[in-house]
Amino acid sequence: MSQDEARVPLVTQEELPEEYRYLFDEDVLGELHLFQSMGHVPRVMQAYMRYGTALWSAGDLSTRERELAILAVARTVRARYEWHQHVELGQEAGITTEELAAIAHDDYCAFPEREQAIMRYVGAVVTGTVIDPLFEAAVAVTDTETVVGLTMLAGHYLMTARILDALS
Repeated sequence: MSQDEARVPLVTQEELPEEYRYLFDEDVLGELHLFQSMGHVPRVMQAYMRYGTALWSAGDLSTRERELAILAVARTVRARYEWHQHVELGQEAGITTEELAAIAHDDYCAFPEREQAIMRYVGAVVTGTVIDPLFEAAVAVTDTETVVGLTMLAGHYLMTARILDALS
């Protein structure tokens, strides 16, 4: 998203109130400038960033499993931003090119049972189609705390996709 494509003006670090400028100090903007769109409400942007970071360690997920979950959300809702941002993170966590292609085609059969259950569960969360067998399968391979964290993680990335849809 360029400034010309955005529905709201993209905020620069200098335009943020002084107490929030640190949020743009590191390479957090990403190619599509999600945070520059959110910069119109810096207090909420800060909370969003902190919440998202906290969700990365909610429950008993490995880095690979977390990235598989985020990629499955991105695939399910066709969220280019999340997909683009998390392909590299997923590869760093050990997800292969072949596995990325399988996720892109909604084919989880080659993944271990735990990873399949995680990806199927988050897909159902974001489509509003969680049924008892999917929930129970996710709990069976993880635990209740992890499934609650997964639910919140999926909701966060669904929200991110909808924010981008609306503002870009």
